[in-house]
Amino acid sequence: MDSTQIITAMIFSCLGLMTLIILSKPIKFLLKAVINAVIGCIAIVLLHTIGLPIGINYMTVLFTGLLGVPGIAGLLLLCILL
Repeated sequence: MDSTQIITAMIFSCLGLMTLIILSKPIKFLLKAVINAVIGCIAIVLLHTIGLPIGINYMTVLFTGLLGVPGIAGLLLLCILL
């Protein structure tokens, strides 16, 4: 390998590493939102077995996915008040 190929490989390695660093935060946020949504769905199902009719749809999953436990508490409060 000559020096041009080595420099090109180093540049591509640095660009790949920078891309991974930049994309790690959105991927981490998306993974946390998905985990919160799954936990929220499980909590809604458990609340439904108790007798609180909270439906599982796109909005409730989005609400619990973005807010987590406060989102579940908000849905519970809305269910009780309405």
